[in-house]
Amino acid sequence: MPHISDGVERDRQLVDDCLAQHPVAWTRLYQACHPPLLATIRSFFRDLATDANLVDEIAARVWYALVRNDGELLSRFDITRGCRLSTFLSVLAKNEARQYFRSERRRRNREQLASRPEAEVTDPIYYAFASEKEFLGTLTPGERVYYENVLVAVNQDEGAGQYSPENSWQLRRRVRIKLDRYLDCDD
Repeated sequence: MPHISDGVERDRQLVDDCLAQHPVAWTRLYQACHPPLLATIRSFFRDLATDANLVDEIAARVWYALVRNDGELLSRFDITRGCRLSTFLSVLAKNEARQYFRSERRRRNREQLASRPEAEVTDPIYYAFASEKEFLGTLTPGERVYYENVLVAVNQDEGAGQYSPENSWQLRRRVRIKLDRYLDCDD
């Protein structure tokens, strides 16, 4: 087992005290970790770092994530990894920021769709179709043909016959990678 520094051990003791529901421990945790957390969040945002409301929003999401479900996420702080609690919180902040921007992007997309007078946006299928059109824009022409003729075709066997097994595997893999990236960015 790697050597664990005194700072990491103190961090774990503080976490254990918080998980044991000691109010003073939560105060100590907040006082010790909030200023560095804010600095870390500001460093993520660069141009948006001057937006104090945004920085506070992400910090609040991190703190809520820590206390939610009786500290389930906080209990995952693992000293055997050798990182400090501030590093653990930085990773949480990065995840919370990513989720925030994804949800904001989805909200803006929905608002843009809803603001189009010709669109009937009460049907969830409309949103799915709009998202699929956006995803299809990320595909090359060959990948798009494969996607439409094989992956989402009613009769997949019919379209698959025009591709060698190797080519089919490669196209399926490329479409899957792009779909994973698209979903990761749009989630």
